Amino acid sequence: MPTDGWRRNLAAMWVAQTMTAVAFSFVLPFIPLYVQVLGIEGTNEAADWAAFISAAAALSMTIAQPIWGNMADRWGRKPMVVRSMIGGSICIFLMGLATSPEQLLVLRFIQGSVTGVVAAATALVASSTPKPRLGFALGLMQVAMFGGTSIGPLIGGFIADTFGYRASFYSASALMMLGGVLTILFVRERFARPPTDQPRQGVWAGNRSVLAIGFFPLLIGVVFLIQLGGVIVSPVLSLFIAELHEGENAATAAGLVLAATGVVSAISAIIIGRLSDRVPHTVILPVCLLGAAVSYFPQAFVQQVWQLLLLRMLLGAFLGGLMPTANAMVARLVPEERRGAAYGLTSTANALANGVGPLMAAAITTSLGMRAVFLATGAFFALDWAWVTMGFRKRVSPRLEADAGRVAGRPATADEAAAQKLPEGAPARSRADYPES
Repeated sequence: MPTDGWRRNLAAMWVAQTMTAVAFSFVLPFIPLYVQVLGIEGTNEAADWAAFISAAAALSMTIAQPIWGNMADRWGRKPMVVRSMIGGSICIFLMGLATSPEQLLVLRFIQGSVTGVVAAATALVASSTPKPRLGFALGLMQVAMFGGTSIGPLIGGFIADTFGYRASFYSASALMMLGGVLTILFVRERFARPPTDQPRQGVWAGNRSVLAIGFFPLLIGVVFLIQLGGVIVSPVLSLFIAELHEGENAATAAGLVLAATGVVSAISAIIIGRLSDRVPHTVILPVCLLGAAVSYFPQAFVQQVWQLLLLRMLLGAFLGGLMPTANAMVARLVPEERRGAAYGLTSTANALANGVGPLMAAAITTSLGMRAVFLATGAFFALDWAWVTMGFRKRVSPRLEADAGRVAGRPATADEAAAQKLPEGAPARSRADYPES
């Protein structure tokens, strides 16, 4: 897609994705509290149900996202954004009408199969943005997510405490529908469908062709591990805050903690997004992972909400750089015509992590208590940092080192050809040719 008008599309998608993030965070952080309204008694039981409900959405999204991603490459990215926003709006409205946790479980499964706003919006923005501005653009989209998730829980918690949890669902549905309408009206996509005389690949064949690109499978693993580390604590966080708060308006207190984390993450995403256009992504990503690990361990020992608030804000400074960096690496590595499928696969990795993480949290909470979840998450991010560091050093660094300081266009030596996977004598590549540079 031509890059003309990329700023307009970026601005429109930023507003629409902010609305979507606000809408989701109106309700999703409070699912453990909402299931208690639907008749579930006890903290552990509520945490278990929240885990099952999250896993249901993750399971259906894992199955559906590769299909939607390939459809985006065939029919355009904008229709996928509109489908995910309007479909999500309808599902969230119906959740507000649920009368049992079983109904909520079914609706979350349906929602997972029709949504996927982040992947669709990321593919659209990545396909219309010039490569030199990818870090900035994808960082800004992450700001929309963090900004929305910082405002949403605060407002959603207030609405839940004042008007009831169902009102939060109805408000979220209306806001998400508005985001879909704005996308229809203001986003312009000049999408060229693949030529009809070329044989079309099936969904799975198309995904296999993307997975065969360079070290893209490593990036899929990175995305999965990042998301898994981020969602393990989600089912118990609002319950943990309510336990620390020991008073009324627990939802508002939870919303305040989540909002502060989101604000810091949004600021971090702006700074790191701009930085990533100049500093290698393979430097930024491990630093952010290690910082997240160090920030998580002390959260297990807090005794007051304000202590948790400060530590979550510190965590947000590192979380802001994780997904923008990974998404920018995907955009630099994968050809434009296959980015829909690529971001569909990363969304599948996200969804799979969203399903596994809450189940792990439920198991840890049941056997060791809520505080152990924070320790486990810190340990997981530490392992994630070690895996990423070794993986990049093994698969990426040798190629960069063979190319460092050399001029593109000069015939490659035998060692450079082997490192860059080029025929001997072919023009040596510059660092800019690599997605991690």
